[in-house]
Amino acid sequence: MAEESQLSEREREILKLVATGATNQQIAGDLGISINTVKVHVRNIFGKIGAGSRTEATLYAVRSGLVEMNRAVTTVSDPVIVAPELPPVPTPNTVMPPAKPPQARGLSRTVIAVIGTIGGLAIALVIAMLLGFRLPSAGSPTALPATPNNTVSSPPSITASWAAQRDVPIGLSAAAAASVDGKIYLIGGRSGASVSPRTLRYDPSSNAWAALPEKPTAVADVQAVVLGGKIYIPGGEQADRSVSTVLEVYDPANQSWQSRAALPQPRSGYGLAAVDGRLYLFGGWDGSQVRAETLVYDPATDQWLEQAPMPTARAYSAAVTVDGRIYVLGGETQGTPVSTNEQFTPAIDGKGTWAKVTPLEQPRTRFGASAITNNIVVVGGANGEEPARYDVRNATWQAFKAPALPLGTQPAVATRDSSVYIATGDPSKAASAFYELKLLFTVTITLP
Repeated sequence: MAEESQLSEREREILKLVATGATNQQIAGDLGISINTVKVHVRNIFGKIGAGSRTEATLYAVRSGLVEMNRAVTTVSDPVIVAPELPPVPTPNTVMPPAKPPQARGLSRTVIAVIGTIGGLAIALVIAMLLGFRLPSAGSPTALPATPNNTVSSPPSITASWAAQRDVPIGLSAAAAASVDGKIYLIGGRSGASVSPRTLRYDPSSNAWAALPEKPTAVADVQAVVLGGKIYIPGGEQADRSVSTVLEVYDPANQSWQSRAALPQPRSGYGLAAVDGRLYLFGGWDGSQVRAETLVYDPATDQWLEQAPMPTARAYSAAVTVDGRIYVLGGETQGTPVSTNEQFTPAIDGKGTWAKVTPLEQPRTRFGASAITNNIVVVGGANGEEPARYDVRNATWQAFKAPALPLGTQPAVATRDSSVYIATGDPSKAASAFYELKLLFTVTITLP
């Protein structure tokens, strides 16, 4: 179609990621480009295809065949869904018999739409289909039809879908994790009684692990971020319990390590995130006390800067970026877990600003966290807490079921597309369990 032919290969690639529900930050990390570049591409894509929102762009991607719809909709036969039998979706030139009213569980005028893990795609398509709408024709701009005025929808509920993947070949905790080009990397951490230098790569397409060149400095209590397609790991605790200042960078393209400018102060057990091509390190442990500083690394200048410190000094927190803002969650102060959740808005030429947002429902430390679209998922922890998600849009928390095996302390966590991959934190075992987590959302639509 005309609009699709106007899209460059890069724009088509970004549109596919938009249709999976990936945020601009996640797209930037996956493609090794800055978030500003992603924003420019998204704006250009919307202009070319006539979309006014990510949902409309997703509908366009489905209509044009860039993404498949069968990943988005959970069928009635799926064990996590209870729904009445639904009539077939009408197609052009097809005469449909009168619809029979649903009979399941008294839902005489209620249908259930299911949202998969690719953001707003499924709810837009399923609701449109259930209400008898057709997708726009190829020659018209994409637009989501309005629902009847009397239609009522319930708040979405969540179901966690856990899938056990091939175990990590060693037992690990407190390792760094990152996703680059669709593969998951685990680096460093504690294994047995020692600190590991190992670099491991998981390929979801083959469900297999590979050993890569070892990290020059073996460290634990570390996190990783991806900038420009490379994995950055600052500081960490070494085998002799000293805290490092090294910044080491792994390049997956040529499978090599290099050192960059050292941290201005030793750090381990910090929160770590990336925004607009910069690395942000929050608080942590310096070997003698808990810190509050916000340290910023710019790979373009190979320099560290300092921005506004955290209002609450803490170590072993988690930092997650959603739409250009960083949420620093939980952690501990002098060994006492906290439920603090503070939002940081970075500034390119300034100190940035902090705001307190909805705290965790219980104090939590030494856990893993990552983002799926507008939700922050927290898993594991020092006290065996249940997994939970934070909905950034309405600032609410909701717990969900855990998998069969405990997720442990300091699990390694990374997001790939619409899945979160988790290596359980238990260095005493010969191997760590490895899970893929998807979140399935359901919303009930009541017809007038």
